[in-house]
Amino acid sequence: MANSSNSRPDFSGQAALAGIAGSSSDNPNGGDAGLVFREISHLGKLNLRGDKNLAAAIKAATGCPFPPKANQFQSAGERHVLWLGPDEYLILCEAGKEKQLEDTLASTTKSSQRYAITDVSDSLCALALSGPKTRAVLAKGCGLDLHPSYFPSGDCAQTLLALAGVTLMALADDEFIVICRTSFAPYIQRWLADAALEYGYQFVA
Repeated sequence: MANSSNSRPDFSGQAALAGIAGSSSDNPNGGDAGLVFREISHLGKLNLRGDKNLAAAIKAATGCPFPPKANQFQSAGERHVLWLGPDEYLILCEAGKEKQLEDTLASTTKSSQRYAITDVSDSLCALALSGPKTRAVLAKGCGLDLHPSYFPSGDCAQTLLALAGVTLMALADDEFIVICRTSFAPYIQRWLADAALEYGYQFVA
């Protein structure tokens, strides 16, 4: 897990896909690969439970504006705050900054506010997906309508991808982050590669 201290971060844990080599398949129609994906190694992940009164503390800790409603996220640089439900948020941050964000949240939260924060960096894997066929590949295993008019940039959702529980984040029309359980990461990697064969893909190890 990525830890933080006054010195440089110590990344003692192994990335979820560390043992999987990079691979690729040519686009049968020529041109660029329809999907390019990789693991975002050691990304910090904090699960936060509380209500929207935590908005000021979240902004102070992350720099991210509070998401306007559930199933949306806001970003500030490499940091993202996802509003997953009425009282649940997921904070993504730079590797090694988890403890710093926890401490800032604690110091800026009013004593009358109740919340719980858990470092879930080790239990979750994040994959960065990009390419013109990103939504088409995801749609093969997901029941959500992923058309940009229904799932635009800034939206997120907890759903199933090929029967595995995931959280999807739409960064742009052709750019997503997929978050899954670490134990399911190799399965998701293999599924994405297989689903993207007709468009060509590149997995960057």
